[in-house]
Amino acid sequence: MKIIRNLFALIALPAVAAGAYTLAKTFLSFAGTGGKEYIPFWIGIFCYGIFQIAFYKPLRTYVFGHELSHAIAGILSGARIKKFNVGKESGSVVLTKDNIWITLAPYFFPIYTVALIIIYVLAGWFVDIRLYYPYFLFFAGLTIAFHVALTVYILSIGQPDLKVYGVFFSYVAMIAVNTAVFSLLMAFAFPHEIGLMELMGQMKENIFGFYGFVYNGITEIITAFQKTS
Repeated sequence: MKIIRNLFALIALPAVAAGAYTLAKTFLSFAGTGGKEYIPFWIGIFCYGIFQIAFYKPLRTYVFGHELSHAIAGILSGARIKKFNVGKESGSVVLTKDNIWITLAPYFFPIYTVALIIIYVLAGWFVDIRLYYPYFLFFAGLTIAFHVALTVYILSIGQPDLKVYGVFFSYVAMIAVNTAVFSLLMAFAFPHEIGLMELMGQMKENIFGFYGFVYNGITEIITAFQKTS
């Protein structure tokens, strides 16, 4: 089973790389051309970065969100929570079932950003949320920076979650789902700058182009090998 998963991940890798490249290119383009109304978002990212560098890593807060992500993914998958524990630097959750989404959920589910979006959308039922858009952008930047920075840190020190389905397969799956999740987040946060359908169209074009490049490269290698044999 592990060999099959790794083979699938290897075949999917060009598509995943093309999707991630398209998202990164779109985000960098937005960063360079976005208007002044998006400054709170960048301030949020900057503030979290300074906080983590100057003070400390809020690991307990991250661990709580990490384990809660496992739990939510488990509940959505039909599992029941048997044990939930959060410590200063580590935690655990015991569920009645497991699958890849439950195991890897914390690595592609920015739970605090999602909670912020839910609160923002619900608030829109009662008040004109356009007045609070700058505050939303600030906390969106803050929570995204929190999620990315601490997820990278946690992965850098090693995580047993990745060994359950294989490290290579898990990383490919995480990059793929993160690309989808952050595409949705960007389209929601910056609807006037980033169109989801346009972004998906660019991804589709780049994915087919990437596979075409790989296919042509393999074909040329085979042809050259046949000529020399």
